[in-house]
Amino acid sequence: MTRKPTQRPLVVAHRGSSGTAPENTMTAFRIAAEAGADMIELDVRMTKDFHLVVHHDQNVRRTTNGAGHIWDKTLEELRTLDAGSWFSPKFKGERIPTLRQVMEMLPSHVTLNIEAKSDGDPRKYNHFEESCILIIMEKRFEERVLVSSFDHKFLARMHALYPTIKTGALYVPIRDAAKTPSSLARKIGTSAFICGRTQMRKRYVQDARAHNIMTACYVINTAPHLSAMLRYGVDAMVTDYPERILRMLKKG
Repeated sequence: MTRKPTQRPLVVAHRGSSGTAPENTMTAFRIAAEAGADMIELDVRMTKDFHLVVHHDQNVRRTTNGAGHIWDKTLEELRTLDAGSWFSPKFKGERIPTLRQVMEMLPSHVTLNIEAKSDGDPRKYNHFEESCILIIMEKRFEERVLVSSFDHKFLARMHALYPTIKTGALYVPIRDAAKTPSSLARKIGTSAFICGRTQMRKRYVQDARAHNIMTACYVINTAPHLSAMLRYGVDAMVTDYPERILRMLKKG
């Protein structure tokens, strides 16, 4: 999944395009695709009745007119919530989308980074991995998707169940300080290493490239951020402003 040295890094829209539309909504994803993003990053959680919905927080309070945890609500209950008015009145009526809905609307040239969110969910065996795999297979996204997570046990189970679906390890500084992209890949079967802007190091990129592992860095929103990542040679940049980053890349 690593890029050739002559290729520009992939531009990944973080939760769609949160600078111009409410995050993790269908409108945000459409805007990001129209802006030219190579990949859309979104967050997925499992509902009370085991559907996969696109939502970052454990609780719906911040980005909807409701309250309560995702895992305590059914899909039908979540569909009644307004997920747009918090951002702007013009987005009133936006709904929390399902993973299937996003896959169905995504243009064929745009790939998908699914960040699986398992934090906080009290259910130990909810078959999150199996559900994710089945939807990817149903929508024939096997070659268009990267499944990432801070939960490395989740990623290991994903890899064991369906090793050809690419997975990416999200880096946690304290927990993963002694690890390299290649050591994580050997342990949990990942083919991508993802970390924050301040956590990226040249040695991580060098190690990843030597083992054919993709590197991605998030919160790349300004010209100095972009310049630093270009010096490192990362393969993908996750940004809240895909159109801005693409424009900077074109200017060189």
